[in-house]
Amino acid sequence: MTPVEHGRKIFRMSDRRFSPLAERSDRVVEPDQLQAFLDTFLYRESVVLVDEITALDAQSGRIEAVLETEGRSFPFADAQRTSANHPGHVSGAELVMVTGALGCLHAWLFHGVRWDEGWAGFGNRIHRADFKRLARLGPPIELTSSETRKRVGPTRIVLRYAFEFRQEGELVYVGDQSAMFVKGMALD
Repeated sequence: MTPVEHGRKIFRMSDRRFSPLAERSDRVVEPDQLQAFLDTFLYRESVVLVDEITALDAQSGRIEAVLETEGRSFPFADAQRTSANHPGHVSGAELVMVTGALGCLHAWLFHGVRWDEGWAGFGNRIHRADFKRLARLGPPIELTSSETRKRVGPTRIVLRYAFEFRQEGELVYVGDQSAMFVKGMALD
């Protein structure tokens, strides 16, 4: 396999088995780092509904990614009874789950949150969630998340995000949400 260069380290994709997300995102995130996120994340990889990270900008706190909607399983979409009036689509609940995964990727990639070092997090407020149109099964969804506010301390990080999800150039979801990440504290 072709070596991929990340900083000074040359990485051979055959050296280790990576998840599809880590492999597809290797142009923007070191596969070892993304695989460590997935291996220690608070949820199993099957519900991290992000298929590829296509761009990162740590300075502006922005992630661009893709969610494939064809040939994959979705917890709620798989249970839909479809018809001409109710076509198969990615449900609103699944789109909100995507925002959670993106928010946790922000915490991991930009703020040093490590699940295996005692960090945990949760979405604590949906300020706005607008479902603009159905996110149909078939075409991919382009995901953009940007940090709009942040308070970062040694054991607590509060982030606010703006989300825009587009399918075939049209908005399907716009969100304004906050999440909190804490170190060494139980989430009860």
